[in-house]
This record gives sequence, C-alpha cells and structure tokens, in this order.
Amino acid sequence: MSSFMLSGQFQQLDIKSLTGLLYLLEERNVGRAADRLFISQSAMSRVLIRLREAFDDPLFVRTARGMIPTAKALALEGPVRQMLEQMASLMAAPQFVPYQSDRTFRLQTTHYQAQAYGPSIAECFYREAPNASLDTSTVTETSLLDESDQICDVALCSSFIQVPNHFERQLLGREKYVLIMARDHPLAAQEEVSLAEYLSFSHVLVSLGGGAKLPGNDPLGKLAREKRFALRTPYFMAALEAVGRTQLLFSSSGLLATQYAERFGLTIKALPFESKDTDYYLVWPKVVDQDPGSIWLRDLCCRVVKELIPFPAG
Repeated sequence: MSSFMLSGQFQQLDIKSLTGLLYLLEERNVGRAADRLFISQSAMSRVLIRLREAFDDPLFVRTARGMIPTAKALALEGPVRQMLEQMASLMAAPQFVPYQSDRTFRLQTTHYQAQAYGPSIAECFYREAPNASLDTSTVTETSLLDESDQICDVALCSSFIQVPNHFERQLLGREKYVLIMARDHPLAAQEEVSLAEYLSFSHVLVSLGGGAKLPGNDPLGKLAREKRFALRTPYFMAALEAVGRTQLLFSSSGLLATQYAERFGLTIKALPFESKDTDYYLVWPKVVDQDPGSIWLRDLCCRVVKELIPFPAG
C-alpha cells in the first residue's frame, strides 16, 4: 500500500490559513475576512499568498465587481468547510450519556474485590447504563506489568498489586486485617487470641497469583516460619466457606468476611499482633484518562467502593 504524501507547500498550511480561505470565499473581501480572523489586512494578504502557493492557483481574481473566486477556489470550499467542521467537532468535549450507551467497558479486579465490591458496582452500572456491557477479568500481583497493551478502562486493586508507571492511581480507602474462624472453632469463645494460639492452628492462604510474598506474614517477622498453611486457594469465597467448615484460621481484610459471616458461620476477631491496614486503589491507563466513558466508570466505582469500604479515603 502506497503511503500518503503532501506537497511541501501544502504542509506549510495551518488551520488559520484554511479558515482564512473559507472566510475569503464567504466575504469576497480581504478586509472583512481579516476582521473575522482577528488579524490585520496585511497579514490576511500574506495568508492569501501562502494559499496561492500551496494550491498553485490564484484562487481569487480582482475585478470591478470585487474579488471573484476561481474554479479551484470554489471546488475547495466544500472539502475545506467539511474538514474544519470535523476538526471543530474533535476539539469539542465529547458527550457521554450512560443511559444511551451500548459500549463494552472493561473492569479488572482482584478476586477479593470482585466479591466485596463487584455486585454493588454491577447493580449501579446497569441502573445507569442498562444497554452497556461490563466485562470483568482478574488482576493478579504482576499482571498489569505483564500486559504491554492495556485495554482495561479501570482496575480495582490493593497495595499488593504492582502498578506500572503508565497508570494513574487514586486511593479509595483501607481495610483492617482481621482473624477469621468458624463459629464453633475452639478459639471462638475467647475474648482474645494469643499469638501462641494463633500459630498453633493451621491457616488458609489466598494467593494473589504473582509472587511468593505473603502480605499477612510481614508483621510476624521470624515467627512467620511457624505459620503453617494447610489450604492455598486463589478464591476468597472458597477460603471463607472452608474456614466455616474446618478449624483453619484465615487472616484477611474484614469486609468480605463480615458480609458472609452469617452464611458461612464465621466469627471475626482481632489479630494477636499489629498488622498494617490494606490500602485499596482505583487505577487506570493514562491513555483513557480523558475518555468520558472511562471517567464515568471510574466515578461510579469510586462512589460504590467508598460507600462500602470500612475506612474510605477523604
């Protein structure tokens, strides 16, 4: 396929020059065209010289009746007007009306956030944009780094997810780590759980699908080696149900466990050690930063998450 080439003279033209051509065609007068372009009459004459050189045509001929456009100038009027109108529409802020949209939006979340916030996001999404589609997928610890061509509109992630530099980020809030166990667990009746008791039971690990680092182990230091994981799964719901049916312990953010405590027969207690809170973020590729539809989805996710998260960002 041959490449598109423009002559050197034509490449020197700018939007102002082409607008000047349109004004000259409408006014048939250099002075009035100059006034509309907010330039002097001599500057307008220089614009006309550039136009003549670019199109290799006099474009206008002075007669006793005034400036008469040549056939070339008349042939240019329609295409130039159409091009300028298209450029003007591109410069105008595009409108996005959620209720009228049939667009497919792409949302990435961790498994945890898919369960904790996903249903409420979907409810709000389809209430505001009933004809649109929401395509969700899983984000893991390093998946945003591995994808060279990001196609998501927004991703919900925690501070354990690695976010590339070509993403924007907004803090949504935080959740506290808690200790989750079955309602009939031997430790359930106690007011507090000691560190020794905590380490004496086997635990559940929800893997983020990226690395070997275990976020909940950091505060334990060397004692983390004594913590035995008897069940590893990438699914929070599977972890919660398994905890409700066994004597396994589970250390995790507390919102999802609170939501499903009754269903799975869970008890939630404070951890026997100080644990850093988990920060949750909204992140998105910079290439969609100004896209009206993506902005709408980001605002929607932000509203929903901040209504649910225990400690929303100010």
